[in-house]
Amino acid sequence: MQKLYITVAVCALTCWAMTAIAQASNGDSDLASTIQQTRKALGASTLRSRGTLQIKETVTSNGLSGTGTSAGSIGGILFAERFSTPPVVSADGYDGTSMWNQDQTGLVWVDDSVGGRSQEIDQAYAFNQTLFTPGAGGASVSWSGARSDGGHRYAVVIVTPKGSQLPMQVWIDMASHLPSRYVIALGPIVNTVTVSDYRSVDGYMVAYRRTQSSAGNSTDAAVSSVKIVDSGNTGLSRPASSVHDFSMNAGRSSTTVPFELFNNHVYLEVMLNGKGPYRFVFDTGGVNVIDSAVASEIGAKGAGAAQMGGVGAATQSISIGTVDSLQIGDALLRNQVFAVAPVRQLFGVTGEKTDGVIGFEVLARYVTTFDYAGRTITLQMPGASSPAGATVMSFYFGGTQPQFKCTIDGIASDCAVDTGSHATLDLFSPWVAAHPQVLPSTHSAESVNGFGVGGGSKGLLGRLESLGFSQFMLHDLVAGYSTDKGGGFALPFVAANVGGGVWKRFTVTFDYAKETMALQPNTSFAARDVYERAGLFLISNGGKIVVFDVRPGTPAAEAGIVKGDVIVGFDGKAPTLSQVRKAIDGPVGTVLRLQVASKDGTTKTIAVTLRDWV
Repeated sequence: MQKLYITVAVCALTCWAMTAIAQASNGDSDLASTIQQTRKALGASTLRSRGTLQIKETVTSNGLSGTGTSAGSIGGILFAERFSTPPVVSADGYDGTSMWNQDQTGLVWVDDSVGGRSQEIDQAYAFNQTLFTPGAGGASVSWSGARSDGGHRYAVVIVTPKGSQLPMQVWIDMASHLPSRYVIALGPIVNTVTVSDYRSVDGYMVAYRRTQSSAGNSTDAAVSSVKIVDSGNTGLSRPASSVHDFSMNAGRSSTTVPFELFNNHVYLEVMLNGKGPYRFVFDTGGVNVIDSAVASEIGAKGAGAAQMGGVGAATQSISIGTVDSLQIGDALLRNQVFAVAPVRQLFGVTGEKTDGVIGFEVLARYVTTFDYAGRTITLQMPGASSPAGATVMSFYFGGTQPQFKCTIDGIASDCAVDTGSHATLDLFSPWVAAHPQVLPSTHSAESVNGFGVGGGSKGLLGRLESLGFSQFMLHDLVAGYSTDKGGGFALPFVAANVGGGVWKRFTVTFDYAKETMALQPNTSFAARDVYERAGLFLISNGGKIVVFDVRPGTPAAEAGIVKGDVIVGFDGKAPTLSQVRKAIDGPVGTVLRLQVASKDGTTKTIAVTLRDWV
């Protein structure tokens, strides 16, 4: 469920203090005047100090309908909301220390990432109208000026609440002097909440209508009841985690299944509603996603219509469905919510059959071991001990993805774990911009580094001096230096997405309940990192091997291959995409003779001599 921001009347007329005014640029009198007018318009003189505001509402979100509740400590920072728009049921909140999430089964986890925590603090601050309390709750407050939009004039105030690193725009209607809009930007992801239909409740003006839009998604909420209780922080504590939707067949404590490793992606077989097997990617950077055709085959058709983001700047239309049973070996999960999307088409560009993705939902329930050398996945019931001799390091959640403390060329940073990425690591564009010294003097030209939900991701390629975490230090790794303005690699606060090119050097055991990962180096730990040696980014499109991009200055570009060409032959035979990929990973000096069809309809044989160009 998309998070929603609610505006309510929560401030006394006399509460505005010089502290907040002093934080404005040059003590701008317009800021003080705007705050005072808004407090008066909200009816803040009748504020009940430090009560708990409780709201019930009807909700329509991306084609799904249901109900919701929200509660907050007036003038404070505590907050909680719960939504039920079946099959999606969720809750989240801020308890003064941490940002927590809860899914439909009762599973609770804490998001300790800067972005996640900052968004929740901003949401709590907006709900509780803390801007209009003495000292503005310690926030940084500044005047942004007057703006016009849709025939209305607005005063815009910029607020960064204490504990948050995300500034929030508060748009105040200059006619009514009531808050009208909240805008929070997490990098390229802009979340806008419009509030309206103010009504007086015990002397407070409460917005009875809210509309949120973000990344193509929209949520509307209409308040059905409001009350303010004097009993402190009622309903604002983090709930205990209690989930009982998973087990092992025959009372076993663990199960081990084989997996295939292609292009650093982990593929394994699963059973859905007793049917299959289906071929899924196991992705620590992902959540449950199922192909539309597979959902139809197993009777799990989707409902609603939402947009899902990924590595590319665009979004993908999805619906939401429920799978009665998901089985991996002897591990059994029941009543699992899945995003329903054209997975076979999306992942078809890789040339590998893919029926869906499993990720956070499975990992959050079992202690999970990826044995890259042995090509097996082991799922154990909670409470299993870490492997003997393993190095155990802590991680924390950024949304549903593990993040961990790392060093990049000696710079202390935050990295994300992504077994679903083919890359060794991709450095995020905001972090690269802030640390230009990490870009090596010898690097590639810009081109496509990856492809996923949302399309392609562009950047440079070069060799990183070092990546460190826990007691481990890896050197001379091939890194992508993102130049993206949108998509997952343009997000702030995270330095790098660490992919299969790193994790395949270990046996990795994830214990999401304990927020730990146990690492055991395998025989590939010290292997020199290599990259394909032609300079081609290839995809499968309609059964054809299409050149999606050619990196300038590489063997393929020098040989005359261009974007849009189709590879129709290799050594005189019609190849598969996997065969061509394996060939361009061949030894330095190998000469590949590729039969290439151009856009003009001509076909010619082009010789490409492989070399290390990164």
